Amino acid sequence: MDYVTRNFLEQIFGKDLLKFSSPVVGTWRSKTHRRVSYKLDISGFNPTRLIKTFWRLRQKDIIEYLEDGNNVRIVLTENGKKKILSYKFDDLSIFKPKYWDSRWRMIAFDIPESKKKARDALVQKMKDLGLLQFQKSLWIYPYECKNEMDFVSEIFGVGKYVHYMTISEMTNDCMIRQRFNLDQNRNRKDK
Repeated sequence: MDYVTRNFLEQIFGKDLLKFSSPVVGTWRSKTHRRVSYKLDISGFNPTRLIKTFWRLRQKDIIEYLEDGNNVRIVLTENGKKKILSYKFDDLSIFKPKYWDSRWRMIAFDIPESKKKARDALVQKMKDLGLLQFQKSLWIYPYECKNEMDFVSEIFGVGKYVHYMTISEMTNDCMIRQRFNLDQNRNRKDK
C-alpha cells in the first residue's frame, strides 16, 4: 500500500492502528454503498477521492462494510490487520529507559534450514533493532524487548524456535556494556 492509503487508514482507525477501532459512518445507500455521508471528516480527502479509496480498499480485502441499522461500520478484515501490522513492523523500535536495570536480555534460536529465509530476515531485523550477536544464534540486549522479539518472530513464522531469557548476572560483560554505552555507575538504577 502507498502513503495515501496508509494516511487514510490512520485517519479512519486512528494513529494506533493496532487497536482496530472502527467508527460508524453516516448513512449510505444500503445496497450500492455508493453514497457516503459527509459526517465523516477525513482531512485531506475530498468526497470523490474518499469514495474511490473506500472502494479500492474494499476490493483489496483490507476493509469491509457491516450494516448496523441505518449506519454502516467500516472494519478491518484479517488481511487489513496484516497490512497494518506490516506498517508497525517497519516502524518498530525498542524503548530505552533512562536507567539500565542491570539485566541482560538474551534471544536464542534454533531455526531449521528449511526456514532459512525467515531466519536471515530475523537476524537482519535484530541487527536493525540494535541487538548484539553474542554467538551464532544467541543475541543480547540490555533493555526489555520481549514483546518486540515475540512480534518479530511471529511475523516471520518462527516464534516456536525463538527463546527469550533475562539474565541478572554475566561474567566479563565489560565489553558488552561498553558496546551499549552502559557506564556501570551512571546508567544503573540503584538496587
